[in-house]
Amino acid sequence: MKKIVSLAAIAAVLTFSACNSCGGTQQQPLVIESETDSLYMLNDSTIADKQTFVFEGLMPLDNGAVGNTVLTVQTLSLNDDGTYTLNTSYIDESNNTINNSDSGETMVLIGIPNDSTAIIYELVSYNDNPKINLMVNSDSSLTRLNSNMQPASANPGHKLVHRPVKKNNVAK
Repeated sequence: MKKIVSLAAIAAVLTFSACNSCGGTQQQPLVIESETDSLYMLNDSTIADKQTFVFEGLMPLDNGAVGNTVLTVQTLSLNDDGTYTLNTSYIDESNNTINNSDSGETMVLIGIPNDSTAIIYELVSYNDNPKINLMVNSDSSLTRLNSNMQPASANPGHKLVHRPVKKNNVAK
């Protein structure tokens, strides 16, 4: 659709220029040029690039354990739907280290029963694992919610903290 509009704008500029060169006075088509400029800005390839956001920390798990967790979210902006990978490791009751990995889609939801403005990330697994709901805190950290949309742990240290992504050893 953008290409059709762009081609129509170019055709209009060429038609207007051809008519003016036939003896009419030369005037600049200011409106058409500004439309063309804005079309090129919309087609800028960097506008739709996915961003990577990484959160890490301690998260309560479904089995009652607390795991060291790294959540990586890829999306256009932090408040848009996207995809995720979730890596968790914990020590079970037999003192074995368990490592789990999951991936899927991130859905951004607004509101919970006691807070209509709360931002919730719902992690929907590609592997049919149960959905995980994470609430965004004012410091950009994430707290896991239980099925009643309440924090899954009373411990304030059980949250995933946003960390800058390093690209070529430079923090973004």
